[in-house]
This record gives sequence, structure tokens and C-alpha cells, in this order.
Amino acid sequence: MQILKSKNMMLVSGEDAYSFIDSLVSNSINENENKFSYLLGPDGKVKFWFIFSYKNNEIKIFQTEEILIELKKVLEKYKIRINCELNILKEDSFFEISKKEESLLVQSIAKSEQFLDWIEIEFFYELPSLQIIEIGLLPNEIRWLESFVDFYKGCFMGQEQASRVNFRGKPRRILKTLSNSTQEIIKT
Repeated sequence: MQILKSKNMMLVSGEDAYSFIDSLVSNSINENENKFSYLLGPDGKVKFWFIFSYKNNEIKIFQTEEILIELKKVLEKYKIRINCELNILKEDSFFEISKKEESLLVQSIAKSEQFLDWIEIEFFYELPSLQIIEIGLLPNEIRWLESFVDFYKGCFMGQEQASRVNFRGKPRRILKTLSNSTQEIIKT
């Protein structure tokens, strides 16, 4: 188990917030739950990964400020005739991240004096860095597929390609974090 401190979040609010985000992200949105999710491109490749929560008709998306800025730009392109606001805010949030068999679980906690930042969490749990994402990864090439993608939730961006790759066999490559804290995509 590790504690993550997130210093920024994107608040998605408005009457269409839920339907807008639900149609794009790869994991199901449930009230009062924290989850990991991807935003996939139309080609099914991972564009962003983040933690999100849904409470009181607002969705909060947690990641670094740099990634949230880029994510907001992408979401704004899809926000045509959608009644919701996207605002990046500074807010300290703490999450307990733990492994349970082949799943990665996340829950919010009040505060912690000892914590990791986003980059340290990426390496500890073998989650893709922004540099690795830019190379192009499919969701099944990253270790925690079931924690980030709900294949039974219905449509989301990149869903057809992600489902096809997942249900047709093993990935050709897999993301690995090496002992020198670098990441590589290794052929399987």
C-alpha cells in the first residue's frame, strides 16, 4: 500500500457532467467511489490515466497539473453542445493505493504525512509515464487492465479497439519499470 498526494484536480460540473465524462472514460462511474480510468483515443490507445470520483453531481479528476491541462484541452474538443464546466483547481487530496491480486484499488483518505507523488506512483505500480504514453500503448499492454477498464459499462471512446485487442488474445508488448526507475515497452 502506498499513499499518493495529488495537488490538483479538474472539477467537471453542470447538468451534463456525468453523461459527458461517462461517454469518454474507460471505467464505470459510480457515486461515492474513487477509481482509476483511462481516456483512450479513437484508435484505442491510452492518452491519459487518472483517478476520478463522482459525488453530488460533480466529477473530480485527479492527476498532475501538466496532465490535467492537456486533458482539459482534449475534453474541450469533445464538449460540443454539452452543458458542463471544466475547471482545474489546486487542492491537496490523499489516496491510499493498494494491490489486491490483479487489481489496483484506490480510496481517498483524510491526510498523511508520508506520501508519494504521481511520478513515484507511476514507477511503483508500473503505470505509464507521459513519455511512454506518447509512444502509443494499448490498455492491455499495461499491467492493471481490469482496474482501469470496464468492458461491460457500454460505449466509451476507443472501446471497440480496446475490446477487440483484449478479447482476441495476449498483448504483443508489455510496459515494464526497470530497476533504474525507467520504463520500457518490452515485446512478449
